[in-house]
Amino acid sequence: MGGRPTIRVPEACGTSVLCGSAYPGESPEFAPPLRPFLESAAEMMGTSHAATGLLTGGVTGLLVTSDPVHGLVCGAVGAGAALLPDLDTPGSAVGRSLGWVTEWVAVGVQALSRAVYRGTSTPTERRRPQDGGHRFLTHTLPGCLAFGVLAALISLVPWGAALVVLAMSALGLATVTGAWTFVGTARLRKRVATVTAFVPAAATLLFATGSGPVFWLVGLVVFVGSLTHVLGDWLTPSGVPLAWPFGVRGKRWWMFHAPLTLHTGRSRVETGIAWASTAGLPVVLAVAATAPA
Repeated sequence: MGGRPTIRVPEACGTSVLCGSAYPGESPEFAPPLRPFLESAAEMMGTSHAATGLLTGGVTGLLVTSDPVHGLVCGAVGAGAALLPDLDTPGSAVGRSLGWVTEWVAVGVQALSRAVYRGTSTPTERRRPQDGGHRFLTHTLPGCLAFGVLAALISLVPWGAALVVLAMSALGLATVTGAWTFVGTARLRKRVATVTAFVPAAATLLFATGSGPVFWLVGLVVFVGSLTHVLGDWLTPSGVPLAWPFGVRGKRWWMFHAPLTLHTGRSRVETGIAWASTAGLPVVLAVAATAPA
């Protein structure tokens, strides 16, 4: 949504840090037929997720290794990992980022999410069933942990860490450059993103020859990036199922959101967060580079 962002204080939230809603985007002022539109308008854009993941991934790498090069590589991984939760939607920015490859993966993830929703929903939820695709399984804490564990396991095999870094970097770059209409065609932008992603992947191969904690660091950064996405969506009215698989008021898929929620989608607040995150990583890297050993 363009223009000035709207900040809404949810009813009956009080001073609680975690406010809940029975369904994503549901509130008294929005009728049920408007719910699909609200969910779309209330989500952070892919570029914003990638930007925040870039910063949190880089900071995570620096906290572990204090090496600016490792911080840069971890930032690239975090940018892509911050898009993984939206692989539950083939039409999302990350679902379209690398063409048929990510679309095929997104179809499978969406089917898995729907199956898990149907298998774990409570009788109360089944009386008013949801789709169970977007903003369900991949937007849970176990979902973020699964992304991280999978990345760590792949990183254990030869060249595995470089493969994860290549994939995450390509996802992040393809999503960000997808909006750069001034850079040739969409196909050209995807190719540029993929080729550029080989740079941090090559750096990872150098990292792997040393004594760095490659496999678990890659897994940690992927987990942090995915969690950054989930927390970003927690700031929107649609919320995320933070408590799953535990029940809240008879619902395992209770959607939690912040006491103050932001309607995003090309808003000034979201744009500010994205630019601050993007500019923040170089600053952090510069500080790390000049810090005494």
